[in-house]
Amino acid sequence: MKTAKIISVTNQKGGVGKTTTAVNLAAGLNKKGRKTLLVDIDSQGNASAALGLIIEDDTRTIKDLLMNRQDPRDFITKVDSVEIIPSNNSLKDIEDTLLKDKGFETFNDSVAPLANDYEYIIVDCPPSVNVFTKNALKASHEIIIPVDVGYFSLLGLKQLLEEIERFKMELNPQMEILGVLACKYDRRTSLSAQIYETLKQSFPDKLFKTYIRLNIDIVRAQIAQKSIFGYNNKGTAAQDYNSLTEEIING
Repeated sequence: MKTAKIISVTNQKGGVGKTTTAVNLAAGLNKKGRKTLLVDIDSQGNASAALGLIIEDDTRTIKDLLMNRQDPRDFITKVDSVEIIPSNNSLKDIEDTLLKDKGFETFNDSVAPLANDYEYIIVDCPPSVNVFTKNALKASHEIIIPVDVGYFSLLGLKQLLEEIERFKMELNPQMEILGVLACKYDRRTSLSAQIYETLKQSFPDKLFKTYIRLNIDIVRAQIAQKSIFGYNNKGTAAQDYNSLTEEIING
């Protein structure tokens, strides 16, 4: 059996489609028969909330897994066809401990027993390069960088790429950028087309051919606490994420 490919979805800027991409990519891969685990390693717990998970006091979360080395299979919940290790605000409580005592190998060691259980492990990272993001990147084979198709996102992207390159040199030389994903593409404006062309020029080999169009169904799916496939499998938003899924599967 193949070893799971770990893909982190990351951007230090919030509101760019990071969590939406992580959730719908995991759902899309599962839909195509590629056994996939979603891991929420963001203390905001947005990926967990997007799937309607209510974290109770006795719910096992990524915080518990990182602090107490146990079988990660015991931390997995299945909802809306997605298997997920959830997170919530309590993750912040261990940030200092993780940074001081456990370093950047903790996440890698924690999910290692799952290597032969899945084809893909998709990690939704926090909107910052903190200790949790660094743990995820240390374990990752590849990363996806979603960007909002807007000018200020390009400025943040440059800074993020510098951070990633520095981290790669120091801690994970094998990690590669799988692709930059343009999100919230608005066909009604010339700005989206201009920014997309700029991205193509800046990342000729790393920009996904797929772009995620601005679509109210994405918001409605979040309100309904479903993946886009669980909400409207025939809509254009589902078509976009289906195209992204195929692009990743086909290399």
